[in-house]
Amino acid sequence: MNKARRSGYLSFDICEVKRLSESDSPNAEAYGYLYQAVTTKPGTPKGVDDAYPQTAQETARMQALLQEAKDACADKGDSYFDFCVADLESVLDWSSRRHWNFQWQVILGVVLTLLFLSWRADRKQKDVDMNQELVAAVEAWAPADTTLNWDETPIYDYDPISAAMSRDGHLSPISYKLYNLYMQKHYYASSMEYAESYAARADTASTAESRKNLEKHAEESRANARESREEFDRINGMDFKEIQEMALHEYGVWVKSADRGRRAVRGWTIFFIILIPLYVFAERPYGYTITRTRAESETLSGISKFAFAIGAMMYGSASAIPWVEKIVTYSNGHTAREQDAGENAPVILMKIILYGGAFVLICVVSCVLMVYMTAAGLWRNYDWTPVLAKVRSAATSALI
Repeated sequence: MNKARRSGYLSFDICEVKRLSESDSPNAEAYGYLYQAVTTKPGTPKGVDDAYPQTAQETARMQALLQEAKDACADKGDSYFDFCVADLESVLDWSSRRHWNFQWQVILGVVLTLLFLSWRADRKQKDVDMNQELVAAVEAWAPADTTLNWDETPIYDYDPISAAMSRDGHLSPISYKLYNLYMQKHYYASSMEYAESYAARADTASTAESRKNLEKHAEESRANARESREEFDRINGMDFKEIQEMALHEYGVWVKSADRGRRAVRGWTIFFIILIPLYVFAERPYGYTITRTRAESETLSGISKFAFAIGAMMYGSASAIPWVEKIVTYSNGHTAREQDAGENAPVILMKIILYGGAFVLICVVSCVLMVYMTAAGLWRNYDWTPVLAKVRSAATSALI
């Protein structure tokens, strides 16, 4: 019966009701009111089974016509009339009451998101604590002479971005200054290398325009090299206090950035914690609203189920990928299966991509659906006019 309600089908034949209303049956008038009730919805073609009301007004109108049909019933022994009345009463009772309409899979997806956000919040808190320790270490520096020489400063041989993640410049003013000088000399050497490359290519350029562009790039690289050398001299000219202030500013920026990330993650966590019960509350429409939004509900439910199905397929595919094993035979004849991390690196990568993709797909789709369904449900499933009127009245009273 619930499926029939969501599909909008009646158990009796509307065409038969119309025929009886035009017959010489004692209940012809009653059947007439009954026929008006099931065809009261504007635009409903006569004879179509989909006669469920879609608004509160239609529901009230159908209830009134149904009551008139019951009052006009002359033959109390007409079992078919009683069957039609009972069926329509059930329809109208369902249409005029609220029903829980939330999707468990959407809630599950958001709960998984909350677990991930909780983990990220802990990681962000660790980043904040670590960066605050760096600031504390810089504040505890002992004064020292930090003057260094360009020629004696080696070129930094590692990638600056990845090296910055594990540097130990906070240990002393000399370490911090040396690292920054390393970086400037690295930038200088890289820029000069690019300048020489562009100049060499310009000498063999096939067209004047290409030569002009390459010479322009070469000059820009030389300019970048000069800036790096000037920055080297500027940093090298700093005394202990200036170096300490520079380090405190840099590590302070790290602390603020990590703290912003932590607050953002916690903000989203709080948002979704509040959103789950709000979503359950919002998804409690009247039956006539479920009828009116039937197509949209089926689409949203289909999207959710499709995302979980794809996620399950990706998870199953990741689990089914076998590990690369090799059989080792020992001198005593014993054999064993061993796994090599290097040989299994592609397998590990594929598993991570599939597991991660499945998790992200389910979480993102569930969160987007919950936000939309909550907003739409609050808007159309509840009448906020009295609340808004009270708010306006309170605001007006406060301004007077």
